[in-house]
Amino acid sequence: MKTLIWMTATVGFAMTAPVQAQAPRDGERLFAMIDVNGDGKLDKTEIAKMMAMRAERRGDPSLNSPEKIDAFLKRADTNGDGAVDKAELGAMRGAMREGRPDAKN
Repeated sequence: MKTLIWMTATVGFAMTAPVQAQAPRDGERLFAMIDVNGDGKLDKTEIAKMMAMRAERRGDPSLNSPEKIDAFLKRADTNGDGAVDKAELGAMRGAMREGRPDAKN
């Protein structure tokens, strides 16, 4: 019986690490949810959807204004292609965590 419990525990611990490594992070899951057309980039329409969700969550409708959407796109779209990809969004989120002024809304 002890051997069976030990083997079960060992297998359980061994399985946990690979499963966790493959699970998408919350940011990736959110990006995929907002990226309606699945092209790996957020265009202005998709960003507007994201900003609307954010405004609703924070209870601040001003976060969904056209000016805020344009400002977000201008700030996050570092390569100038008119869309925000995962790397650009990740860089912006990193700047926000670090408290850099170029990341503020």
